Amino acid sequence: MLFLSIHPEFVLAIVEGKKTVELRKRRPSAELGSIVAIYATTPRCEVVATATLSRVDFDAPEVLWRRVRNSASVTKAQYDSYYMNSDLAVGLHLDNVLVLNRPILLAELRSEWKQFQPPQQFRYLDSNQQRLIQSQSSTPGLALRG
Repeated sequence: MLFLSIHPEFVLAIVEGKKTVELRKRRPSAELGSIVAIYATTPRCEVVATATLSRVDFDAPEVLWRRVRNSASVTKAQYDSYYMNSDLAVGLHLDNVLVLNRPILLAELRSEWKQFQPPQQFRYLDSNQQRLIQSQSSTPGLALRG
């Protein structure tokens, strides 16, 4: 399972179905069809949803922009700023977004996973960590609470 740290405004766009591509500077080695845990960064600091990784698209930033500009929910200026001085742009295509019925707070993650720090980009969860995420039932189409 891939664990993605995402700014809350982009998490909201993902759960609302407006953002179907999450942008990264590094290509993860996750298999297509694998589950992705979506962690909303500060000020929320909680896992709020899961999704399925349906495709990993990568190219030079200027080339990838033409393919993802309508599904990444960022402006061209934001995109260019993010990929400044980067040779590689990665688009993680997310499907089947499910909002957790109860978000998993950072304090709970740290209680269960000793010395846990949310990643800047992404990290991989081991089977024990995956169980915590999967223990929360989730529902499609729910709005984020609070």
